[in-house]
Amino acid sequence: MRREWSRFARPALAAALALGTAGVAQAAPPDIIVGAPNALTGGFGEASQHVVEGLAVAVDQINNAGGIKSLGGARIKLIPADTSDKPDQAASVTRRLITQDHAVILVGANTSAMTMSAQIEAEKGRVPIVTTSYADPIVQRGLKYTFKVPPQNAVTGAFTVQYAAKLWHDATGKTAKTIGVYHGSDAASTASSKGTLAEAKKDGLTVVSQLAFQGGLTDPTAVLSTVLQSRPDLIFFSSITPDTILVTKALRAVGITSPVVSGGGSVSSNGTGAALGTAASGLMGVVSFNWDLPLPGVKEEMAAYHKLYPSKPFPPASDTVGLGYAIGMIIDQALEKAATTDPTKIRDVLENTEFHVPLPGGKVDFDQTGLNIYGQPIMVEWIKGELRTIWPKEYQTVKPTF
Repeated sequence: MRREWSRFARPALAAALALGTAGVAQAAPPDIIVGAPNALTGGFGEASQHVVEGLAVAVDQINNAGGIKSLGGARIKLIPADTSDKPDQAASVTRRLITQDHAVILVGANTSAMTMSAQIEAEKGRVPIVTTSYADPIVQRGLKYTFKVPPQNAVTGAFTVQYAAKLWHDATGKTAKTIGVYHGSDAASTASSKGTLAEAKKDGLTVVSQLAFQGGLTDPTAVLSTVLQSRPDLIFFSSITPDTILVTKALRAVGITSPVVSGGGSVSSNGTGAALGTAASGLMGVVSFNWDLPLPGVKEEMAAYHKLYPSKPFPPASDTVGLGYAIGMIIDQALEKAATTDPTKIRDVLENTEFHVPLPGGKVDFDQTGLNIYGQPIMVEWIKGELRTIWPKEYQTVKPTF
């Protein structure tokens, strides 16, 4: 009996082992972890949620198209983590994504203060972080694992003045002569206003009033009275979204119809349009993406977003949707080229590759500081309940309402 069992069992066992080995050989490769530490709650929640949503659309498309081909079709697994508006929390969740979830690349943290905390953890863990934040210091700290897609705040501040002055002249036939500059105390707003003031001086515009204030206004009187006294042709206002809504509503209530040129994050928000209603008319700002851009791939991107998030406001009035999506495309191209999940090698690919994405300019290329050399701002305005692209000419979809 024993010999008989052995005679028949051994071939069967060998066959089973062969099948088991084949099964292991054909097993799907492990998921590639992309961590997304972003302020999903708190005062900056809306824009940061849009980063993750845009990124999720890209990840969904990549996975449905067969994953990362150079890694055997490995799928990307997106793990968001809430930094809220607390720098210490941004550090701890980023650290967890690296050490516990084993993220090979990070996307975050959208809000500049949170990014500056998260990027330190990324540097320590030697994991690249790609950010949608604007603040200048992010790429001025000598860190090697940070990559910044939008242009510098100082640059957007300068472009804001140039674009607004050109639009004013085109619409009225007159040259804008005076401006008022009002900004909150956060790093991004301060940097943007510095760029605005420097460009105004360069262009010969007179700053008839200027005010810095602590962000989180409960009373718009200080800004309102300053504007009423000086009556500038153009109003430049940079602060968090609730401040922008409060001040714009107050200005319109007292009959000030001058264009309000706001920081991109504040104007590029569905919440801003909903809160202001008709008072949003004439509210404009400089951003890095808009839903109506006449660029290849944007319509398809927006259709995919609407399909994945059918209950979200549409079209989305947030440039962070497009930025998040573009970063997803960058990650796809970087992983395909790197053909590895080694974060240090992915970092090297990010630094030495030109990526093609549906953003103004069509390309992203990071210099040695991590700044995208092709970052190109556009100007948008709330018109008839939608955020529309109004400048530069090659991207203009509607005329401004000066």
